[in-house]
Amino acid sequence: MKKTKFFGLGGMQEIGKAGFILEHEDEIVVVDNGIKFTNSMETGVQAIIPDYSYLEKNVKKIKGVFITHGHDDHIGGIPYLLKQVDVKKIYAPKIALVFLKNKLEEHNIKNDVEFIEIDKDLLVKTKHFEIDAWSTQHSVPDAYGIRVKTPNGSVFYTGDFRFDYTPLGTYTDFDKLKKMGEEGMTVMLSDSTNAFSQNHSPTEKNIHKDLEKFTKASKGKVVITTFASQLIRIQSIIEMAEKLKRKVVYMGRSMVRNIESARALGYINVDDSVFIDKKQISKYPDNELLIITTGSQGEERAGLARMAFGKHAQVKLKKGDTIIFSSSPIPGNRMKIELLINQLYKTGVDIKEHRIDGLLHVSGHAYKDEHIKLFELANPKYFVPFHGSYRMSAVHGVTAAQTGVKKENIHIPTNGNIMYLENEKLIITDEHEDIGPVYIDSNNVSKTNVPVIKQRAMLGENGFVNIVVVIDKNKNNIVGRTRVISRGAVFTKTSKELLDEIQRLAHGAILHTIKNNENWTVLQIKEIVSKRISPYVYKIKRRNPAIITSVLNYSRKEIKRNNKSA
Repeated sequence: MKKTKFFGLGGMQEIGKAGFILEHEDEIVVVDNGIKFTNSMETGVQAIIPDYSYLEKNVKKIKGVFITHGHDDHIGGIPYLLKQVDVKKIYAPKIALVFLKNKLEEHNIKNDVEFIEIDKDLLVKTKHFEIDAWSTQHSVPDAYGIRVKTPNGSVFYTGDFRFDYTPLGTYTDFDKLKKMGEEGMTVMLSDSTNAFSQNHSPTEKNIHKDLEKFTKASKGKVVITTFASQLIRIQSIIEMAEKLKRKVVYMGRSMVRNIESARALGYINVDDSVFIDKKQISKYPDNELLIITTGSQGEERAGLARMAFGKHAQVKLKKGDTIIFSSSPIPGNRMKIELLINQLYKTGVDIKEHRIDGLLHVSGHAYKDEHIKLFELANPKYFVPFHGSYRMSAVHGVTAAQTGVKKENIHIPTNGNIMYLENEKLIITDEHEDIGPVYIDSNNVSKTNVPVIKQRAMLGENGFVNIVVVIDKNKNNIVGRTRVISRGAVFTKTSKELLDEIQRLAHGAILHTIKNNENWTVLQIKEIVSKRISPYVYKIKRRNPAIITSVLNYSRKEIKRNNKSA
């Protein structure tokens, strides 16, 4: 029997762009296809997706794309996939299908795709595969794990999950999870995001208590900011507002789209009279208003930032109003959030933050005790940590070993690292498929600009040092003094000795090169200068600035002519 091949499109040793490929002979199954957002302030790049060349070459083998839930880090790559690959079938939970269709409309994609809803009874059989689903909990409704049975064993992927025994949303199907384990689970891939978090994640109901306490106590407007995808929490906030007789206004493009989709599907089931349009805000007393908005991550264009700086057309903040952050900072956003909160304090509002003032947010990702229960019920032979940094994956692997998975059966591959299943055995190879990264820069999608992106990041973090040298190519000699220009790397006024030493090192390196090699090239000069200057600057400043060498290569006649014109 031939081996079954699989590898990660993303999510291996990283958070974001989750997805992987399973292939057996003439069939391919894709599970999840996400996007990874970046700090565009540093590089100008908005997001990263996988390279779909492998799927493009093997398009006739694709039997379908299976989606675990509706978050962008699991579905955000689909529009870009469909622009490149003629996928015929996409299986996804109900709310994720709505989100997907909205995305395709935004991208003006009109491919002939069959959308099929995933529920707890999913069972798809192909020539080589059998796919079913496991119902679990996350911070968005309709979250599932996906199991793929292959001729060489089963691969079970939990998706993002947590266990809440008193949930506001759906319950986890522990019975099915146990049954899957009893049937034999060859490989399990599981969400590693909160592998460091001890004990058990808090219940969503505890958040509701503190949200209601602060809303009751507020004498003015209440503004709650949270992730637009936190529909289960948003539902409870709206039900709370109805109970406390406050009118609800929701703001922010993604918040409006998600809430309206949830209302249409019945996930948010309250009387329509609870909601008012933002243009009606001025008609109601402040103590009768509850505003749900985007902006919890300090986004400059989001509604909350515009309120903070007094630029919102309908909402004017003042003393007596309450701002509640029902969220936690995404890594990389803490500085922006601090700046936003600082500005909000200037308006005189009362600010409530998660952990500082109470339990106002819980993660959608399982803690260690939930991981332990998962291993006990699923009882996998092999474990591959997924959707987490290397540190998270390594700690998750320790938990797996503590619950009975053999240490030699725990693997932390990289994206594109090819693995094989053969007769219930997992084989990790040194082979790799080229799966990116591919950068989304404004409206451009490119896999050829990796050096440009790296240079942008380097410049943003470390600045640059520019060495300017004039060479008389007739005499093979340096004309005048080699100049050093620094931006963002060292502060010129207080670093004269450092700049003088850089100038001396660069001048000596260039002079040595051109005197000992009549056939020198500009490229050689740039390389030797970089090799001499980079280690020195790092030794003194612990920085890695971009080293740029500008070689002005003149003959004596050109030098005289330029001097006269000057």
